[in-house]
Amino acid sequence: MKQFVWGLCLLGVSSPGFAAFFQQTEEDAAAKAESPVKVSIQGADTALADNLKAFMPSLRNLKCDSSSDRVGRFIESAEEKLHEGAEAMGYYAARFNVTAVKQGNCLALHVAVQPGEPVRVTDVKVQVTGAGKDLPEFRSITAVLPYQKGDVLVHQRYEDFKASLNSAANRLGFFDAEYLIREIQVDPDTRQAQVRLHFDTGKRYQVGKVTVEQDVLAEKYINRYLRVREGDAYNAEKLLKQQRILDGSGYYNEVQVSGAYQQAENGVVPVAINAQRRKRYTYEAQLGYGSDTGFRTGAEMDIHWVNDRGHKATMTALAGQDIQGGGITYKVPLWQPEHEYTSLDVDFLNVDEEGFKVLGSSVELNYNRRNKNDWQQTVFVSYVNEMIDIEDLPEVRSQLTLLGARLKKMQSDNLLQPSKGWQVTAEVQGANKDLLSDQSLWRAEASGKYLNTLANSDKVLLGATIGSSQAQVFDELPRELRFFAGGQNSIRGYDFESIGGSTDEGVVLGAEHLVTVSTEYERPIQGNWSAAAFVDAGDAFNDAADLSMKVGAGFGARYKSPLGPIRADIASPTDDPGDVHFYFSLGPDL
Repeated sequence: MKQFVWGLCLLGVSSPGFAAFFQQTEEDAAAKAESPVKVSIQGADTALADNLKAFMPSLRNLKCDSSSDRVGRFIESAEEKLHEGAEAMGYYAARFNVTAVKQGNCLALHVAVQPGEPVRVTDVKVQVTGAGKDLPEFRSITAVLPYQKGDVLVHQRYEDFKASLNSAANRLGFFDAEYLIREIQVDPDTRQAQVRLHFDTGKRYQVGKVTVEQDVLAEKYINRYLRVREGDAYNAEKLLKQQRILDGSGYYNEVQVSGAYQQAENGVVPVAINAQRRKRYTYEAQLGYGSDTGFRTGAEMDIHWVNDRGHKATMTALAGQDIQGGGITYKVPLWQPEHEYTSLDVDFLNVDEEGFKVLGSSVELNYNRRNKNDWQQTVFVSYVNEMIDIEDLPEVRSQLTLLGARLKKMQSDNLLQPSKGWQVTAEVQGANKDLLSDQSLWRAEASGKYLNTLANSDKVLLGATIGSSQAQVFDELPRELRFFAGGQNSIRGYDFESIGGSTDEGVVLGAEHLVTVSTEYERPIQGNWSAAAFVDAGDAFNDAADLSMKVGAGFGARYKSPLGPIRADIASPTDDPGDVHFYFSLGPDL
């Protein structure tokens, strides 16, 4: 019978050496990089040559003028390491000839390699036993074995497979897991290898006492945020999810969730949660200018917790050349607070433009939840009271009690700098004359965006909006329920909300229906800069026969900033190229 060399011995030589390939100290890497002595390898493919160089001893003490004795000792030690490096890649019969030659004014080492035929795997047997053997995490790992029959015996694949099992065991709370068998049997004569692994998970640990240290919420309300409870099966991913939930609550600037498995007793792991409160109040001010709207200033104050039940409040104010407004939002987290809350919104608006005045207020009570597929769902009831005074037309006052629902979802690969993704929003609402309203009506609106990055790094951004409404007396509708088009987020090249039904004097009244579409193409230029070209089209109209698509086109520059893309655009209507509009904005594409 042919003699087999057992892998346990082999791994004692090759695996730690191979690990050195991936775990070299920075000092060793720096020494090799700084050494004036160069090493060349011939006769090996790129992967084998790179691994041989990684296994070679440090060149730290080898200089251009090193003595022949020192060079000889280095070559002798290098040959042993080269064999380890070759075996780690499956070449057990490799031969090496290392020679030192003068190269210019320095020393150089040439390594001639005869790799021979590699060892190939003929059989792989992997077994998982213990309490975790049927869990999907372990089944998914063992479903893809480290080798298929005929594969070259590259040891790192064996090590990576073991590391995956170890990682899953630690993550899922199998802290007593162990290998009952872990070996590679190699026959150097036939160039064949057999792999054997028997992994026993042992018992699964449980979550023990959960202690929480924080000083924002009362115990009843912090418990609503807890998803890790005593008696649960230990799962490190659930601990991480718990941390994200508390981070996302908006109450804390630092959250730590730790499972002290070193302190586990009788298979129970204590869990400690420590959350440091953030500043209770934050303030924000804005100053902006639009060629369509003039100068505007705004201010916002957030109260991140009003009381120990976690209620929140946001107050805003807006002032411009012809507009004043403000509002307050009071938010109450509910039983699943990370994705369920209710809020009360109160807003007022005063617009005083030439020939056009609006004075209005609204109150909205809404319920919001995010489902398991990440759709943000909202149902609401709102009361709107508004006065509209248009020159040469009778003053109109209206009050409506609206019932409605909203739906929204966004999916992208990066929140600030997305390269691909999409967004969809939709809203429907209505009022009945018999329910605290002057008239009956319904209104629906939907919009979407699609972003994709092509193989050449160019971007395509598509967008569309459609809306429709029906009211008994359109002229008595509040302005916020009418449709307008034009402006930076609608049809570039036209003034803000300049498209819609209008009076003979040119005052835009808004319309019953809306259609807009947009296409933008962006190409990188250099570094964080890129150029964009776009075409927008659409109309706000009262009757299908009146639909006349307005088209605006232009170009712009984009800069990737830490806060998201900065955009500067120039656009004009295609039927009046001399009417140029400038736009500037900051924020993600979706």
